[in-house]
Amino acid sequence: MGEYTHIHNRFEWWSVEDCACEHCVNYAGKNRSCPLEACAVADIRQEALRREQAAHSGLTGRKEAAPCPA
Repeated sequence: MGEYTHIHNRFEWWSVEDCACEHCVNYAGKNRSCPLEACAVADIRQEALRREQAAHSGLTGRKEAAPCPA
């Protein structure tokens, strides 16, 4: 790559907002429960929550994210 090459939209990490139930392909609506027994993005949501909490508080402790509303 040259000196003047710029890479647009470089992906870093998922955010907690990216992992919201409203963005899930299985989302049935606000007043309906999720048809899945286990959240499809639970591991990504945990990692996003841990990263955002560490960035805001300066801590590296691991905390549990709120489960998907069923």
